Formats: sequence, structure tokens, C-alpha cells
Amino acid sequence: MKRILSQCKKELAQFQRDRLTLALAFFLPFVTLLIFGFAIRLEAKDIPLAVQDFDRSNLSQQYIERLFATNQFTPVSWQGKPEAALDDNRARAAVIIPPDFDRQVKAGKSVDVQVLVDGTDANNARIIKNSIKATTQSFLQSENLMPDTMPIETETRIWFNPGRKESLYIVPGVYAVVLWIFPSLLSAIAMVREKEKGTILQVYASDLSAAELILGKALAYVAVGL
Repeated sequence: MKRILSQCKKELAQFQRDRLTLALAFFLPFVTLLIFGFAIRLEAKDIPLAVQDFDRSNLSQQYIERLFATNQFTPVSWQGKPEAALDDNRARAAVIIPPDFDRQVKAGKSVDVQVLVDGTDANNARIIKNSIKATTQSFLQSENLMPDTMPIETETRIWFNPGRKESLYIVPGVYAVVLWIFPSLLSAIAMVREKEKGTILQVYASDLSAAELILGKALAYVAVGL
């Protein structure tokens, strides 16, 4: 154990003198944190959505407002049929509200709202479909338009990260990635530098075993990673 700790101290002293390795040790993890923390996003936002309202009632307008209140969709303008907006790549989805939307809903009857989704990206299409479906159910519940004959009602509560902030999901994993990649990378760089300078011959001449050499280097750069 003393040999491993001595090797660790030697690596830390050599690490402080090597400016290039010192810069890489702090610059690369910092860039990784920035990329994973701010650049990578798992959720789709600002999805262009075309809406055609044939009913033009207060209820249909409230439904449209609820769709855009999720901050996941942005309205787009088009000419002709809403399918043209999808063909021209101006919209990823289109919602068509029938003319008897208000009357049918208030009468307790089912009404068909047509939703056209661009399926070129299957994952994005699935997100759009689930979002519109969930927003529609939330709108019906808030307006007390859901049928009263449902024997079972499910309420979902998110305990961890109730605001669904993506950084709280991604950033903790970034620390694990940093501690997994960079200590081994810095250890490999240090070994190559010793090979270039010829100082590795001291290791060959000593009675230090390969396991003690690797553990000493790993312990030093894990401490740097932490």
C-alpha cells in the first residue's frame, strides 16, 4: 500500500509540473459539462403546428390556446390545406377541428379531431402524438367534459424532478462519465509522456509491480477527476 501511495504522490507532483496535462485535465471535463448540460436536449420544443378551426367557437379557441400553452408547439401560417404545411416542411403536425366541435362535446358525444403528424422522424412523431393526446385529456378534465362513467381514475405524481427539468436528469450522469473517461485518459497520457522522456526506465529498474504502478496512477487521476 505504501508503494501505491508513493506512486500516487509522484504522479500528482509530476501532474502539477506538466502544463499540457494540467490544462487537459480541467479543460476537457469543463467542455463536456457544457455540452451535456446545455447543448444536449432530450425533449422536443418549438414544434411548428398548423391548426385549422372549422368550428370557430369559444370552446375550440380555448382548446387551441391549451395546445400552445404547453410551450411545446409554435403556430405556423399556411395557404390552402394544412397538409400543404407538412409537405412544405413548415409544420411537423396539423390539427383540424370539425365544424360541430362545440355542440358535440357539450352534448356528451364523441367528436373526431383530426391530427396529421409528419412521420419522417418516428421518435419525434411519437412525442407529438403523445403530447397532443395528453393536452386534449387535460383540456377535457379542466372543462369538466370528461365522462363520469370511468370506474378507475389514475393520477400520476412525479417525485423526482417534478418540473421535468432536463439538466437534473443529464448532469448527474455527466459526472459519472467524466470520472469514467478522463482519469484513464490522463493516466494513458502520463504513461506516454514518461515513455517519450525516458523516465519510465526508472520504473523498469525498480521493483515496483505492474499492478502497483497502475493503481498508483489510477488513484492519482481519480483524485484529480474528483
